[in-house]
Amino acid sequence: MKLKRRIFLKTALVMASILTLSKILPNDKVLELAAEEAKKMLQGEEEPIHIVWVHSQSCSGDSVALLNATDPSILDVLLGQFKNIGEVTLDFHQTLSPQWGVDVVRGEKGDIAKEWDAVEILEKAKSGEISPMLLVLEGAFPDESKAGEGYWSSIGSLNGEPIKATEWLTEAAQYAEAVVAVGTCAAFGGIPAGAPNPTGARGVYDVLGRDFRSKAGLPVINIPGCPAAGDWQTKTFAHLLLTVKNLLPAPELDEYFRPVFLYRNTVHERCGRGIWYSSGKFSSEYSQPYCMYELGCKGPIVHCPITAIPFIEGVGICTEYGSVCIGCTDPRFPDSPLSPFLKALPAPTMPIDLAAGIAAAIGAVLGASITYKARKAKKESKVEEVSE
Repeated sequence: MKLKRRIFLKTALVMASILTLSKILPNDKVLELAAEEAKKMLQGEEEPIHIVWVHSQSCSGDSVALLNATDPSILDVLLGQFKNIGEVTLDFHQTLSPQWGVDVVRGEKGDIAKEWDAVEILEKAKSGEISPMLLVLEGAFPDESKAGEGYWSSIGSLNGEPIKATEWLTEAAQYAEAVVAVGTCAAFGGIPAGAPNPTGARGVYDVLGRDFRSKAGLPVINIPGCPAAGDWQTKTFAHLLLTVKNLLPAPELDEYFRPVFLYRNTVHERCGRGIWYSSGKFSSEYSQPYCMYELGCKGPIVHCPITAIPFIEGVGICTEYGSVCIGCTDPRFPDSPLSPFLKALPAPTMPIDLAAGIAAAIGAVLGASITYKARKAKKESKVEEVSE
């Protein structure tokens, strides 16, 4: 059996500890259990990776989009269809969890069966009892100092008191292998943070700080979108799960902590209507097939995977179906310069490479024209000399 270095070292350390303790505590039950765990490690049987998914100021649109993922689907991820990822469990999700979220359940363990209380999972996650953990956040997180005597956002209650989402996040994040902000609200504040933002809504990396690093040494990973398409989510989860398993390096991130493999290009760069932009042909009505820049499309300044990875099974690209890009993946969404959504940007904007290409083409044409005119003038001059 081929044994990976990491598993070998981990197993060797455990076995050394067992041999040392066996001299002090012979025939102890703890040693028996430890030996069993060492055997599992040697065979590559490791603890599952736990996903704890919490909503704050959200519409749950990203969760709905997640259920529509196909490449891969969320079931592919949870059922271990990916080689080397192993078991993944969805321990908590305010919409999809099997836990009832109630205090009293009649059963074999009595009237109060806390294992069926979803709040118990939140408490374990907050205290580091769930490990390794992928912490996924959906929705913006408010500034509770602006709430006065009340509060803005809770994710449950404990002993009659609300569990405030922002406070819980700051405590639980320190125990996560990776922290993922799904959707523009969780990433940057989104619509809840739009002016005048009475709740002080923020994205996760503004709550935790831009310098935050998870147990695996990762900053908050942002997957913006309103909502973020399911395939964008599952592709990122799959990559991070392999990163946590030390099988892949961390994904490259841009300045807003978005995975570059998804958010490298602007909408405009891969838009099917982009060719009309460069030729100056713009739609003046929504029924026309040309570039929609003049109708308010923000594609030239917005980085988004939608033109490469559409919403569901290769279908659903905003601009190809007659809508302008409103910039929902942008950190400034929904404020200016993205709004008003149906108002054109102040001046034509195009990707640098495209602009350079067009400029070079124009320069080449002008250069050829000047050369042609110079040659023609020289030729006419020679003809005149011969005539004389």
